[in-house]
Order: sequence, then structure tokens, then C-alpha cells
Amino acid sequence: MELERAEAIVLRTQPVTESSLIVTWFTREFGKLKTMAKGARRPKSPVRGKIDLFYVDEIVFLRSRRSDLHLLHDCYLENPHVKLRESVRKLAAASYACELVEIATEPEDASPKIFELLCEVLDVLERRSDDALLIWFELQLLAAAGWKPKWSASGNTSKLLGSLATTSLAEAQRVRLSEAQVVEARQMVARFWDAYIGKVPRSQKLWVSQKIGH
Repeated sequence: MELERAEAIVLRTQPVTESSLIVTWFTREFGKLKTMAKGARRPKSPVRGKIDLFYVDEIVFLRSRRSDLHLLHDCYLENPHVKLRESVRKLAAASYACELVEIATEPEDASPKIFELLCEVLDVLERRSDDALLIWFELQLLAAAGWKPKWSASGNTSKLLGSLATTSLAEAQRVRLSEAQVVEARQMVARFWDAYIGKVPRSQKLWVSQKIGH
């Protein structure tokens, strides 16, 4: 079997033995996929220091014929997003964004648009982590994954969500929301996740616990 390559973002890691990890990635070429990283936790592993949450890597893997768990052969670190670990707020925002992608996508359903969207928002979150940006990301992700909520034309929060859904990333970074607007917008979007996707991200509680700010 031939080795395959992909540009990938680490969504989640799970220790399975004292020395190995299961890594959930979102890749440009194949969408969401899982690999077994044998020996990745060993001090002298060639991939040690290259696999962690939010890292962007080029990965080389051997596809399994029996399951959706493939074998990681090698990886090359491209961007560790170091600044996302500078504060709990940034860490919470990035964790929330990655978990949203994980639950909104199907295994090995390629979506370069979602890959680029996640890359862009992680880059911006290194500089700022405000609520409007995360709400904007949720709306863009839902649309890219095939869900397009129709927010009511009436009501200030519905109008706000409708506007955010059609704005650019650059414009979203200039949006400022009051605490009341954030609370109501979060509740409306969360109800959509629960009703249509059937799951609300576990990291939402960590993100919501953070104070509004930049």
C-alpha cells in the first residue's frame, strides 16, 4: 500500500497505551480522519513535539483497509500556534473552534473550505479571542457543513446573526457586542446545534466561563 500525504490540523489526541496516541485530524485533502501514532509518547520518538492540539502538520500515513483508524508514518510541523497557549481564554476559544469542526463533520468527507476556515480562525485567535469572532465562525462552519439556519427577520439578535452569517472575517473582527447580545446569540446558536446536529460541544462551558473581552 502507498503512503498518503495531507495537510492537517490536530483536533484531538487520545492516549491509548503508555507510548501511543490516537490523533484526530482535520485535513485539507481528506477531511476528518484518525491515525494511530505508535510510539509518539516516547522521548525519542521522531514525531514527539510535532503533535499537539491546534498544530498544523504535513502528515504521512498508511491507510487501513479494515477500519477508519489509519497508521501515522511521519509528520512535519508547519505551525504550532504557540500563542494560543498564552492564556486560558485563547486556549478555550481554540478548543471550542476545533471541537465544533469535529462534531459538524463526517469522517473522511473532504472540505477544503472548512480546513481553510479553521486555519484562518486559529490564526486570528492567536491575536484576539472575542465572542463575535467565535459566533461568526460557528455560522460560517454551519454553512460550510451544509446547514444554513434561517434567522428570523424580526428581533435584534436574529438580525445580528443574519448579518454575521454574511460578513467577511475582516469585517467580523470589527464587530463589537454587548454582554447581553453575546448571551442571547450564544443561546440561539446553541439551540440550533442541539436541534440539528444533536450535540453541543463540551468545550462550550469552558468558553462561556471566560469573561467577554479581547
